[in-house]
Amino acid sequence: MYQAVIVDDEPFVVEGMKTAIDWSGFNFELCYCTTNPCQALEFLEKHPADLLITDISMPQMNGIELIRRVREINPLISILVLSAYDNFEYVRSAMRHGAENYLLKPLDPDELAESISGIVSHIQERAELSDTYGPTMLTFRSLFIESWVKGSLSEDEFITRAQLLGVNLYLNNYTVVIFTAPSGISMGKEKMSRLFDYLLSLFVGTYISHFYFETPTRLVCIISSSNDKYTVENLLSQMDNGRVVLDFPFFISTGNTVNDYEEVSASYRNASKYLFLQHTPMKEIIYQDMGLSVAAAGIIEQDYADISEGSYAEQLDKLFTTIPDSKHMACMLSILSWGVSQTTTEMQPDPEVTDMLSSIICDASDLNRLLEYVHSFVHCCYEVRARKQKIQTAAYPCVDAVINAVHEFSDKDISLKTLAARLNMHPSYLGSIFHQQTGYYFNDYLNEERLKYAAGLMENTDMKLKDIVDKAGFSSQTYFNRQFKRRYGTAPNAYRREMKLKKV
Repeated sequence: MYQAVIVDDEPFVVEGMKTAIDWSGFNFELCYCTTNPCQALEFLEKHPADLLITDISMPQMNGIELIRRVREINPLISILVLSAYDNFEYVRSAMRHGAENYLLKPLDPDELAESISGIVSHIQERAELSDTYGPTMLTFRSLFIESWVKGSLSEDEFITRAQLLGVNLYLNNYTVVIFTAPSGISMGKEKMSRLFDYLLSLFVGTYISHFYFETPTRLVCIISSSNDKYTVENLLSQMDNGRVVLDFPFFISTGNTVNDYEEVSASYRNASKYLFLQHTPMKEIIYQDMGLSVAAAGIIEQDYADISEGSYAEQLDKLFTTIPDSKHMACMLSILSWGVSQTTTEMQPDPEVTDMLSSIICDASDLNRLLEYVHSFVHCCYEVRARKQKIQTAAYPCVDAVINAVHEFSDKDISLKTLAARLNMHPSYLGSIFHQQTGYYFNDYLNEERLKYAAGLMENTDMKLKDIVDKAGFSSQTYFNRQFKRRYGTAPNAYRREMKLKKV
């Protein structure tokens, strides 16, 4: 039978809970009931349990603190919270610390039974999953974490898998941290494995963490903590010691800290954006230090195909003179990031671009020297891109045909299948060639180009948003709004307002 612990500072509540429902009918045994949360904690330290039912407001220790400490002992225990107060902050705090449900006093036996039934289902599903997959459970969890950071699951499927794995989705400070081994380092895979073990031991009692290996030399981690002193900055300050202990000069890129599990994919994208810095002398980067406006990002992130090198360099020079000196380094890093994205077709930057990164200017006090480096880097990127495009065009004219078809935009029915039929090719072969030559999967490229086209229409026309969505080829405005915010970091209407202000 499953084991349950009840703690409430009011004795009549504890006694009432014992008879409120038929516990044995849910395959539960009440193994410990008390009015003292400290005693409940002592019991749970020595005895495994499947469910904790606790009051929020108790004199010896409040329920939130009890939940936090019990979670450190038993991360998979299910938790049901009771309170006489219908207070949203109580609810929010309890859910962040892993409570599965929240019931108000006086208790409704039907509501209690419904909650216990749901908890039993989750426990059974986790047990069945563990029995079915056995040693492959780690792989299942890794795939879930990867789908989380990349936002590749539907909402319902994501929630279901999170419940199966006992993953708490109600914390309020998720940050994606990516650890990478420098290219060319000997025994990189083995050292990354040792780093993984080191981090697991380091995070016990401090961070709630979820890992997966994106490549053998790239470890992705989602961290969170209910204690304000365990920040990303605190973690990075400990990593220098890790580099010494492991004799391993790993690089760390952190995304921005987000307060909702749905925004974790944005933190991942921002951490990934600066992974190219592993090819520089820098040891780490925190994304939230960038802080450039949407207007500045719009100047930097212009497609090289749409602007000449001279005009682009001229606009960058002007940008550096209009932003505060404190933003010069952030501006340069954004330019480097964009240049890498314009020239990289695989996860590894072009060797010529890598050479330029190794000589990065880390001192932003000398603007002329900084601009000289930026010009050299941009020139290198334009040359690399031109060379690659020449090779691609000569080898695979079908790629150009796909790109031209995508740029028709208003064709909502365009797909790899329809294009392959038009070009008399097999869809999978065409998709493979397109990915090989552009670095994009077809659907990702189609979505990216449609978003850029829509952004241009918002900036340069007075068309209604619903007409822009239609003209860009999106079939749903809801889908467009969600994708646009992911791509540009702001809602379409807010983006349009900022672009108009920029022109004024």
